[in-house]
Amino acid sequence: MAEISVQKLHWHQWSELAPTWERIHSTCPDASFFLSREWVDCWLATFGEDLKPDLLTFVRAGHVVGCCLLVWRTERVRGIPLRRVYLNCAGENDADSTCIEYNSVLSLPDCADQVVEALGIFLRNRRWDELLLEGVVEHSPFCTVANSLGFSEISIRPSHYVEFSRIRANGAGFDSALSSNTRRQIRRSQWLYEQQRGPSSFRIARTAKEASEIFARLVDLHQLAWKDRGQPGAFASAHFTSFHRKLIQAGLAQERIILLEMRAGSETIGALYGFLYRGKVYFYQSGFRYTADARLKPGLLTHYLAIRHCLEQPALNEYDFLAGDSQYKRSLATASRPLRWIVVRRSTLPTLLFRGTRWAARLSRSHSAGTGMLRDVNGDPHG
Repeated sequence: MAEISVQKLHWHQWSELAPTWERIHSTCPDASFFLSREWVDCWLATFGEDLKPDLLTFVRAGHVVGCCLLVWRTERVRGIPLRRVYLNCAGENDADSTCIEYNSVLSLPDCADQVVEALGIFLRNRRWDELLLEGVVEHSPFCTVANSLGFSEISIRPSHYVEFSRIRANGAGFDSALSSNTRRQIRRSQWLYEQQRGPSSFRIARTAKEASEIFARLVDLHQLAWKDRGQPGAFASAHFTSFHRKLIQAGLAQERIILLEMRAGSETIGALYGFLYRGKVYFYQSGFRYTADARLKPGLLTHYLAIRHCLEQPALNEYDFLAGDSQYKRSLATASRPLRWIVVRRSTLPTLLFRGTRWAARLSRSHSAGTGMLRDVNGDPHG
């Protein structure tokens, strides 16, 4: 088998690479919407000038058989400058992060191992302190190669989902997959909404105008809820909001965007935003109208109605809540899979200093808390 070489392109050459990227993405079994041409198009249009990523192609016998992006940044952490490299569309400032998931190195099906090995060799010959692999699947071929590049620190987050095939097979409907407590909360919430505000209705964006309207309401509800918690909210970032406006415009025509809202009477109770790819619904963001009445469950009810709608679509096989372990996700999901956030650290002076300061900080917190154990709590980037 011919060897694979790596070619580096400037990010401004994306328009030349895009058709090849799309071809490989369409045949790669691990490819997700987060690596689609639409996603990369909009991401580069939003963040390319600031992050200036490298475009890598993997060539065998004159043909491109794989591709990825690499983002190189020097970031100060606890005052220590760390040279970081991110895989694919990642590396934005925290407030702007688009939270890539189901991340992988794209390759033709028979070239996956050779492509990731070539990427490993490429990275061994470059200067960096930390390699960040965000949202990779558990058995990604690159995980093995990454372990050979340095010490790996892994954070695992569950991705809960609803598997439609099992529900359809038993013929009893989605309600049969839920606990009696969850069913009771949904029924009570829907009844209360209808009593207090009027009949419930459910709408999915079919046109660009409807998508724009629902997205605007989602943003307003999302921001209001997070400001009430003393947090800025995802859409406080102009870059984040601009990216998604571009993505909705690009993806709606390809039927890869889903935007929907639930109303009680004339009032929007909840709005959901997600992606459609290969029979899968990726739930990405939401906006809900919360009240002081804890019996009203806008998020639970809106997702419940969305899942029931998606179940009626024969082309759809799964409703994925993406990473996070929120109660509503556990209540509605029928299965779960792990996603990994991996930081590979080389033994360099900056990483040794960083590990030393982190160890000292943990020791100090542990002493103050009266315990020798600390645990990281993973947040939920979506919702």
